[in-house]
Amino acid sequence: MNILVTGGAGYIGSHTCIALLEAGHSVIIADNLSNSKSETVMKIMDIADKEVTFYEIDVTDEETIDIIYRNYRIDGVIHFAGLKAVGESVEKPLDYYYNNIVSTMVLTKACEKYNVNKFVFSSSATVYGDNKVPFIETMDLLPTTNPYGGNSGV
Repeated sequence: MNILVTGGAGYIGSHTCIALLEAGHSVIIADNLSNSKSETVMKIMDIADKEVTFYEIDVTDEETIDIIYRNYRIDGVIHFAGLKAVGESVEKPLDYYYNNIVSTMVLTKACEKYNVNKFVFSSSATVYGDNKVPFIETMDLLPTTNPYGGNSGV
């Protein structure tokens, strides 16, 4: 399968890319490197001993996302390209809402256009608010206390 991993140069994304490569999948990484480094892409290829395709782009860029979908037969998307710092989200709420919501909308719109029906969205436990730990997916979603949590699946 050809898997598009947004935020693939980040900590969780890079580990996911290695696991996908080791499972025999092809990986296309889209990352603007705002929370990661390009060297990570080289490390992914070194560890997995396989090539990846890397686009240094912002996944809110609809035209470039369309080019990726058009040039590769994308079978699935794993979306890790959200901004994630709670404190910063309080300082810059509009940046968080824009990046986290628009990137998801751009990707799902491209999925619909190119008939991609496998999409994994990396969310946040903050959507469960003050529920008792451990959280389970059937719990009620509660009000969040910051913009980061406010756009993570609610």
